[in-house]
Amino acid sequence: MICPLHAWGDESVRSHGFGAPAYLLAASVVDTDDVAETRAALAALRPTRGKLHWHDLADADRLRVVDAVGGLRARHLVVVASPTDLRREERARAVCIERLGWELARRDVRQLTLEARSRRLMERDLRVVEGLRGRRIIPTSLRVAHGAPDVEPMLWLPDQVLGAFGAARAGGRAIDGQLDEAIEEFWTVP
Repeated sequence: MICPLHAWGDESVRSHGFGAPAYLLAASVVDTDDVAETRAALAALRPTRGKLHWHDLADADRLRVVDAVGGLRARHLVVVASPTDLRREERARAVCIERLGWELARRDVRQLTLEARSRRLMERDLRVVEGLRGRRIIPTSLRVAHGAPDVEPMLWLPDQVLGAFGAARAGGRAIDGQLDEAIEEFWTVP
């Protein structure tokens, strides 16, 4: 039996290092059979009792996390919307959701869980998704929901990917090791 694919998503905004301001949306795709093992690996990486968050890590911890995340059975899709007017982030997010949803559907992903935001913004995300379904850009078979990172460690995975990806690209280099090979990037203009 082939297990369904599930993706977990997170966003990042970069005001420098990409040549122009950029909105990034990533999804980490994991086979359902590998989720428990991935959760355990992520929990072992966090240095404190809180969530594993890239911006809270020291440089040595970041290197350790990149190496460990690169060894997980996961694929990562990163959509970069640039140049982005930082006053219109939601427009950039909608464009990223469109491309990401299309790419996930092409890979037969059945569920995308995005990191939770305010209720109003989560409702906006779902309206964007419904509009994309109406335009037949993403199928109804791709379910989209929101989850809390303090409850779902899988949401830590795209956070780490975006942190490593953003830091590497801002520095004009690739991510070292296996993680770079596990990332597919897509650029779009909002």
